[in-house]
Amino acid sequence: MLRLSAAFFAVILLCTGPARADADSTFHAKMNEAYAGYRAATSYLRTGNPGLASLEIAGALDTWREVMVTYGAAPPPAYAQDAQLGDTLSAIGKRLESALGAAENGDAEKATESLGPVRDMIYDLRKRNGVRLYADCITELNRAVEPLYKHRHKAPDLGNPSVRRQLVSESETYAALLDECRGMAPAAYTDDAEFIRLFDGTRDSIQSMFPAIDSGDPNRVINVLRELRSFDRIIYFRFGG
Repeated sequence: MLRLSAAFFAVILLCTGPARADADSTFHAKMNEAYAGYRAATSYLRTGNPGLASLEIAGALDTWREVMVTYGAAPPPAYAQDAQLGDTLSAIGKRLESALGAAENGDAEKATESLGPVRDMIYDLRKRNGVRLYADCITELNRAVEPLYKHRHKAPDLGNPSVRRQLVSESETYAALLDECRGMAPAAYTDDAEFIRLFDGTRDSIQSMFPAIDSGDPNRVINVLRELRSFDRIIYFRFGG
């Protein structure tokens, strides 16, 4: 009898495991669909085009409303214990609504302000539920460039050993994340020629940081940072999730 019970529960687990994974994957796919529109909108707003941004926000909002209706009260398995899920989805929806209204009125600044926290809200939602996707790795990658980029406007004192060590450590962190993100990327990206060019270029750029630091010439470091920042931004806008 005990053997039968164990076998029965094993069959149940085998059947429910794929179903749980499919439910999570569907949820993430919908979120990523909205996130693609969000990224495109932030790109248009950054270049001063609220009209095109409004179209992207509208599409993102429509998809996000589907997410709220479908999962707000019935979360997928990976998020089933998250009591804040519904509130977080709703808060993101309200920010998209606010941004849409501002963009339609031609107010790029207000639309940008409304959209600003959304990326971190999505990242934090997944992180507190133990989920880490390719898009989250890219968020971490973009965050990792910030400590480096602070040296862009204030030349680093490369004669100071602690500054040099810090730059090396920050560069190593970025390089490791870049490789990790590339390894997590979906097949639709990894076969794309632009994706390959961008990641190869970014890899070359961050690797050139180490001889720049060793040279003792802060201008070489600054030149690398200019290039790296450009690659980093394009990766986010074109292949961020």
